[in-house]
Formats: sequence, structure tokens, C-alpha cells
Amino acid sequence: MADVHNRTRYVAGCRCEVCKTAQREYDRERRRAKAAKASESAPAKPAAIKGGSKPRTTPAETTKIPYKESVTAAVKAELETYVGAETRPALAAMALALARVLDTPSALPQHAAAVGKLESLLTTIAKYGVKQQSNLDKMRAELRSA
Repeated sequence: MADVHNRTRYVAGCRCEVCKTAQREYDRERRRAKAAKASESAPAKPAAIKGGSKPRTTPAETTKIPYKESVTAAVKAELETYVGAETRPALAAMALALARVLDTPSALPQHAAAVGKLESLLTTIAKYGVKQQSNLDKMRAELRSA
């Protein structure tokens, strides 16, 4: 029986020139057929509009969040009540950075992770305690309101 070299032998592990050439030709033909099939099934592109086209925007990009309702504003307000925000400014800065991620509509895939990390950061900062108003500040507030 003759020793035949072809693509089948290449698949079996032979790397002689005859087998490599057979595999190369097979791959080339397969790519050509795939490209031809894709070009046949591709939908026709619409004609270009004079003057160019408007850039597409997603609904998330057009929605502007008022600053008072933003996550950043809420985190800033919460950080002002914690002692940990003053003693650990890096943690406070990270919390604000994560809040900005949550205010960015285009960062939607990162929102879930950012929420979890922000929650753990705020919990860590809260462990340092809540700011207590001194007696002098209490008296000043009473005098202002009277």
C-alpha cells in the first residue's frame, strides 16, 4: 500500500511539505467560501444622506442626572457626617470616585461592582464613628435660631 500524504495525514500529525501544502489550500478555500457566504447574506447598506448623518446617541447618554439627585452628592453628604472621612482621606476619595462611576451612564457594566465596593468603603469609613456636634456648636446653633 502506498504511503499517501494529504490533509488527512496533516490532521493526524504529519508535517511534511506535501501535507502542509494540502492543509494551507484547504484553509484558503474555507476562508474564501466563508467570505462569499457572508457577502451574500449581508444586508444592503442604505444610501448616504446628503450633508452627512447625525451621530447616534443612546438614551443613557441623553439622560442628564441633576446634581442634587446624583450619587456623588449623596456620598459627599454622607461623608460629611463621618469622622473617618477626615482621618482616612484616601478612603473618602475612593468613595467619591466610585460615586462618579455610578453617575456615568456609559459605565453601566461597572455599576454593580462599583455599588458593592462603595458600600464596603462607606461601611469602613462609618466604623470610625459619626461626627458629634460640640457643646459650643450646639449653643451657637441655638443662638442663631433664636
